[in-house]
Amino acid sequence: MGTPGASQGGVEEREVKLAVPDGWQLPSLTQLDGMTATDRGDERLQAVYWDTDDLGLARAGVGLRHRNGTWGFKGTSRREGDALVREEVEVVAGIDKIPPVIRERLATLVEIPALHPVAELDTMRHTIDVRDARSQVELVHDRVTVIDGNRVVARFAEAEVEFAVTAQQLADRLVQMLVDGGAVVDTIPKYVRALRALGHDAPGVVM
Repeated sequence: MGTPGASQGGVEEREVKLAVPDGWQLPSLTQLDGMTATDRGDERLQAVYWDTDDLGLARAGVGLRHRNGTWGFKGTSRREGDALVREEVEVVAGIDKIPPVIRERLATLVEIPALHPVAELDTMRHTIDVRDARSQVELVHDRVTVIDGNRVVARFAEAEVEFAVTAQQLADRLVQMLVDGGAVVDTIPKYVRALRALGHDAPGVVM
């Protein structure tokens, strides 16, 4: 997720991803005692994912996208319980040129000139900030459309809980609430889902 332009040096992102069925809605948070919730409503995210013809970035377990005016790089991940933890770099810049701080990370993985758009995702994101007396987490519900030119290829939805390590207990409570409401912890990233929908032999990596 992240905040556009938040970091050019890289930050550690920690999140739990969950697959949700068609028609799923965010459950009421009133059942969580001691919590307060701030509903930020819906935001449209238009993302173009870049890779090489042979999906070199996906096979290396990293991701590169340009979304709503911001380049995003997501490094290789590790599992900590249900959470994926990885480096994330975001830089506000136009789509015509990959920012130097991101190019540095990509250069060890692929030939930069070989990168090009490979998938387009249009996402409607509903975000809620959840707090208790000591910590805060971000809860989102993403409704994703995979696009190929003017054609809709696929639709799917997922939920995400993003948090700092100090908010682990609050995050665990939210994840359990989502699972009780029909969600399933699932580490497959949007990018890989989109590639498979577009007919690519996408690797089963965790990103």
